[in-house]
Amino acid sequence: MTKERKGKFHPEHIRNVMRRRYYLDLSSDYRDSLVLAGTGRSGTTWISEVINYRNEYRLMDEPDRNGRIEAFAHFNAIQYIRPDDDNPAYLEPLALALSGRLRNDWADRFNTRIVSTKRLVKFIRASLYLKWLVNHFPGLRVVLLMRHPCAVCLSQSRLDWEIDLHDILLVQPQLMEDFLEPFRDQIAAADTLFEKRLWMWCVENYIALAQLEPGDVHLAFYESFCEEPTKEIERMFNFYGKEWDASIDEAMRKPSNSSKPDSAIVTGKNRVDSWMKHITDDQRQLARRMLRQFGLDAIYSVDSPLPDTEAARAMLARPPQPLPAKAVESISQ
Repeated sequence: MTKERKGKFHPEHIRNVMRRRYYLDLSSDYRDSLVLAGTGRSGTTWISEVINYRNEYRLMDEPDRNGRIEAFAHFNAIQYIRPDDDNPAYLEPLALALSGRLRNDWADRFNTRIVSTKRLVKFIRASLYLKWLVNHFPGLRVVLLMRHPCAVCLSQSRLDWEIDLHDILLVQPQLMEDFLEPFRDQIAAADTLFEKRLWMWCVENYIALAQLEPGDVHLAFYESFCEEPTKEIERMFNFYGKEWDASIDEAMRKPSNSSKPDSAIVTGKNRVDSWMKHITDDQRQLARRMLRQFGLDAIYSVDSPLPDTEAARAMLARPPQPLPAKAVESISQ
């Protein structure tokens, strides 16, 4: 069953608009913000609604969206920031968001809390500066949510989420210098939407895992929320310092605000492995090579929907591994 759409004059719609625009945020301490980070279509909306299942938090969604929020207009669509960069151009807008002083119709569009003293801040464009974030906001509790790249990239492709790798990756000189210069030609040659999205998934997750250290963030996994919800919720809530009760089960079963009519949670299909029926042989071959190139095949395999969660956590505890001098060839060549 799909969610009922309510017109702009429906009483519930009017109440939601009022809550988004007329609320009190009584804390300006960034440590009263919980952060949930991940890539688009990785389940961040669903998990944010699970975290906020009792409507305890002011929900801030994508506060760093450069095309929607003036304070972040100078950010790249997916901004890279070196961990030791003290530039106020980065510090000031993030402090504005994390302290709750940012008020914006886009960032507040899902908020229904009228009076709050704590916030839940969801990012889907922060993976390239997560280490910078925890360095510059000590004590900030950050959860990084991961999901199988094939599931993510197929979902993004079905939604026609076009992306220009030149404008996002190639134009950022520090990102290219630190990580991606050997891959410039291959990134520029990426052809299909799936291939472009796969580059982004690998870059975002590799850099996050390469820079972060144990204790910086809590790693969570979409597949684990589906397969072992109680254990995964307990781990995440313990990290956040949250208590929970049995009523959270309803939030786990409920489709998120971003669920599409054909999504697994709406149709009743298996949420974890449904992508395996739709991936092509070429896409599978490319994903296998790309994951191996970044060392991310230790976490996700194209032959299995489930992650090796311990391998992911182990990546936080070791020095960054050198990337190969040359990227894999595009399958479109």
